[in-house]
Amino acid sequence: MRFNVLGAMQICLDGADVPVGPPQQQAMLAALLLRSGRAASLHELVGMVWGEEAPDSAVTSLRTYVWRLRQRLEQGRATPQLLLSAGSGYRLAVAPAGVDAHRAEELAAEAARARAARWHEECARLLTEAVSLWRGEPLAGVPGPFAEQQRSRLAELRLMLLEERFDHDLLLGRYPSTIPDLTAFTGEHPLRERPYGFLMEALYRCGRQGEALAVFARARQLLADELGVDPGPELRELHRRILANDLAPRTGAPAPVRIGAGSAAPPAAVPATSPALARPAQLPPDTADFSGREEAVAELREALLGADRTALTVASVSGMGGIGKSTLALRGAHQVKGRYPDGQLYADLRGTGTDAAEPGVVLGSFLSALGVPGQEIPRSLEDRTRLFRTVLDGRSVLLLLDDARDAAQVRPLLPGSADCAVVLTSRARLAGLPATAHVRLCVFETEEALALLQRVIGTERVAAERADAVELVTSCANLPLAVRIVAARLAARPGWTVANLVRRLGDERRRLTELQAGELAVAAVFELGYHQLTESQSHAFRTLAPVTGGSIGLGAAAAALGLTEDEAEPLLESLVDTALLESPSSGRYRYHQLVQAFARQLPAPAGREQDGGRTEVAHRLLNFLLGAAGSAFQQMVPGDPVHTTLTPGDPRGPRFTGLADARAWVAEEFDGAVHIIQLAVQGGTATPELLDTAADLLIALSPFGRDIPYSQLASAAAAVAEKAVRTGNDRAAGRALFVCGNAALQTTRLAAASAHIRLATEACRRAGDTVILRQTFNDLGAIAQFEQRYDEAVHYFDQALALARQMGHRSGELVTVLNAAMARLRSGRADEAVAACDGALPLLREVADHHGTAHALCVRSLALHELRRYPEALAGYRECLEICASSDIPGQAAQARYRGAATLRALGRLPEAYREAERALAHYRTAVGSERDRGHALLILAQVSLDLGRVEEGLAHAAEAHLVLGGIGLPEAAEAAALPGRARSLTLAQATDGPIPPA
Repeated sequence: MRFNVLGAMQICLDGADVPVGPPQQQAMLAALLLRSGRAASLHELVGMVWGEEAPDSAVTSLRTYVWRLRQRLEQGRATPQLLLSAGSGYRLAVAPAGVDAHRAEELAAEAARARAARWHEECARLLTEAVSLWRGEPLAGVPGPFAEQQRSRLAELRLMLLEERFDHDLLLGRYPSTIPDLTAFTGEHPLRERPYGFLMEALYRCGRQGEALAVFARARQLLADELGVDPGPELRELHRRILANDLAPRTGAPAPVRIGAGSAAPPAAVPATSPALARPAQLPPDTADFSGREEAVAELREALLGADRTALTVASVSGMGGIGKSTLALRGAHQVKGRYPDGQLYADLRGTGTDAAEPGVVLGSFLSALGVPGQEIPRSLEDRTRLFRTVLDGRSVLLLLDDARDAAQVRPLLPGSADCAVVLTSRARLAGLPATAHVRLCVFETEEALALLQRVIGTERVAAERADAVELVTSCANLPLAVRIVAARLAARPGWTVANLVRRLGDERRRLTELQAGELAVAAVFELGYHQLTESQSHAFRTLAPVTGGSIGLGAAAAALGLTEDEAEPLLESLVDTALLESPSSGRYRYHQLVQAFARQLPAPAGREQDGGRTEVAHRLLNFLLGAAGSAFQQMVPGDPVHTTLTPGDPRGPRFTGLADARAWVAEEFDGAVHIIQLAVQGGTATPELLDTAADLLIALSPFGRDIPYSQLASAAAAVAEKAVRTGNDRAAGRALFVCGNAALQTTRLAAASAHIRLATEACRRAGDTVILRQTFNDLGAIAQFEQRYDEAVHYFDQALALARQMGHRSGELVTVLNAAMARLRSGRADEAVAACDGALPLLREVADHHGTAHALCVRSLALHELRRYPEALAGYRECLEICASSDIPGQAAQARYRGAATLRALGRLPEAYREAERALAHYRTAVGSERDRGHALLILAQVSLDLGRVEEGLAHAAEAHLVLGGIGLPEAAEAAALPGRARSLTLAQATDGPIPPA
């Protein structure tokens, strides 16, 4: 049985065609055929056939298609042998030779092996056979995103095979017969540069030099019109040689085969005298629109122009694919080539490809360029290296070795003379080479990226859409190759706005598809490195990409991979060496944004269930993070019984013995924790256990609100809450909703806070989650207090207090006592508030709860102020500030300052009050989520400013206070609104020397 997809879909059974069915059935069949025997879940198949617009009946339709296909393919067998069930999906058990697309790929691989063995006739035959398998557009008429993706891939494969066949036809001297096919090919595919070179060479070899030059002129004009770019360096070099009538014969044609012992020719001896040296000038052209990299160019120049050398100068440039290594190396080489009067040699070592250049072949080319006759070039690598160094001894030549694979490939190519120099590029820094200088390239700064965009599309166009231009280069993650591609696309389409292209890049799933122009493609650069990875490296590269947010620590990465740290570290470091992963600091790893997008789109290998595997990875990582976060929680809120109710996490995670280490860990891993929480609840694979773990991780991170972007934690909590409510998981829903409400409360969004907390309260009651229920009562009390419903606030605080005592939760009890004290203070019972604080303070000091102690002192001082016991209040604020300074509690310190400013004002110490209020406001200007405290600090500062006669300043602060407090719905906004009236009275009193009215 044969399946054909390189055209309209066909099924051939015993020489007869079998009906393939309706379009969606064909789409499902194509998805299974092109997965090489790997299973596809129903969820995956729905996405492949319909994409995001799948109908409700999609799964039912898929099962119907499977039933129909089995009727046609299984030939009455009771047990299917071809279309098999696999878990929640299906797979096709078809040999690769039974699918024409797989057969074409096999023939391409055989052709590559034949070429490597120099069996050029056989290689040409295999390529011709592979191309003949195409019967038209692949998967013609088959709908769905998977079919569209495969159509593009298979069409590109055919073009690649055709180009390889043309190359071999020229290698075999078939010039006249190749010209008609090349002429047609370049007409059909006018943006592919390589075939123009083939056609130019074939015409030149047939004595048609003028026509060959005309082909180049047409190609140059077309590329300029369509893409706004010039032909690449290889095509320009070929044009130069044809123009100079200096195109050397091709090398590497099949050598005569001699059979029998002793048939191998002996290695050529090294010539006794050096040949007359030709002066090669092999550097490809410099880039006309080179931008940025001033420091890197200067570093290269300094290394290559240095005087008083005693050894060979080797300047290396490394960095990820697409970072601009070759462009930088060429710029530097061109700027210093005058320092090397005996010429320049260039070689593309193809280190990131599957056919890396052999050092011996490169040396043969170099020696020929240096004037060594072919018959005098030795056969062995060692002899060629010795001859090369002999020829260059005493001469000054610059070498550019581009895209090196490793030190072993480069070492034989290094001259021995100190008068020579080498510029070397590679993705990873090559250890073991005598590098004089090393430049590690990173992505562009935004201004550098904009400068390149401006050089290509024009200053006016960038200036007219500056904000969109910044967003465009940001979407390119400032990768130079990506910026060059979008610039080329815009240059070729003057009718497009920058915003048009920004929108096209907005969908991350299509971003890499959009980042290609002509022969430039970001994904192709990454594929070269990916295909060189071992199985374990490629598994780690694919596995970590979906679960990594920002960066990931070694322990978390090891947990995600199911490895120990000792096993994971060398694996991750090897990915850093290949420039597919970055290591910003010891023990931390991250992806470049576009590399991560590439990795996330890679298919799972045969035998692995992608969705199921990712769920397992997510669960392992969540467990690890929860284990560590639980330990951090205990350092942040010692004695809180919440940690005893958390799902047991991975015990291999870090355990903290101090708060500083706990806070540092949370700050480092927070982005990744939020990302994995959101990822875990996506799709339909979130189990109850996964939701409970995600909700517990939210709770464990929630006390660190001052150290983390709490709004991001709230976004993750909202996703968990939505999924938990839908699936009836009250425990997870209550905890996630509590975090949502607490986040809203911290930013004084009282309506949202009340809605979330009330839902959380009900869910916690149903789940019997007493520890979180206590916290919801506490937050409901805080909301009522903000809204000046003080009796209701006391009611909620008393409920929270009763639960804390029931659980023996001493620290929670004390916090609630302080909250209730504040409510009593606001309701006019300041003496009760002082008594409550006096009772709580000894206990807080006993357990070394510095946060609680500072808060209690602040509440007590506020109550003393209300009782007009100003000196005692001021002393309490100062003690609070001392604790905050020693325990690094800046938010509480700022609150003590503006509250203390009010007390200083009451004592008539206005300059001191002004300074303290100003210091508090300076803190809140930069503190995220501090609108309430900022409004209060502004209100105090406005009052003090007016008291000091700074009317204009006081009115400005009052207006801002009214805006801030009114914006979050606090009643104190009315107090701010009344200050301008007092200012008018103040101005009048100053004008008449009358009494100043009190505030």
